[in-house]
Amino acid sequence: MAPKEGPLAAAERWKREGASGLHIVDLDAAFETGFNTSIVESIIQRVKVPIQLGGGLRTVEDVQRWLERGVDRVVLGTLAYQDPSTLSQLLRTYGPERIVVATDYRDGMVVTKGWTKKESLTIIEAVKRVEAMRVETVLATAVELDGTGQGPDIATLGRIRNSTSMRILASGGVRTKGDIEELRRTGIDGVVVGRALYEGTIRLAKLSLRGS
Repeated sequence: MAPKEGPLAAAERWKREGASGLHIVDLDAAFETGFNTSIVESIIQRVKVPIQLGGGLRTVEDVQRWLERGVDRVVLGTLAYQDPSTLSQLLRTYGPERIVVATDYRDGMVVTKGWTKKESLTIIEAVKRVEAMRVETVLATAVELDGTGQGPDIATLGRIRNSTSMRILASGGVRTKGDIEELRRTGIDGVVVGRALYEGTIRLAKLSLRGS
């Protein structure tokens, strides 16, 4: 079910319902078909909660621009794997608390460039590689499950949890409060929830655990 409200209205609603943070992805930027700069800026200006932004952030200038405009954390995917020296530079400049590395995966392998390019790295190899670079937080997204409401990939997330001491955020397939509770038992530190909020299978006011 597609949302019937625009991004700004949705963000304002999540704040009213108790959201302590927002995860925003500029899909047009991720797929290199355009940008939604004005929309993201309006959310930053009007919805005063911490914002984590991903999608198409592939240069130092991209990261600097958004952090200076008020985004609290950026999510880096393609850049992290194709230009690790720049990732290291950004970690030194802004600190690991403001840089999240995306570990999007399909069939156990990392994918980048808006999920269109398969890297020659397994998800566990990728996690260990970025941990060695002193990344502190990864966002693990099961691409096959994203937006499906079929439940999260508990098995893979459990393997990721056992392979690293980094902070893990999970995304993909989350549909109910029970899914979030299961992820918490698995040791996941935060959860990104999208479709389930729009469809009402998860309600912020009823959550005892908030993703961050």
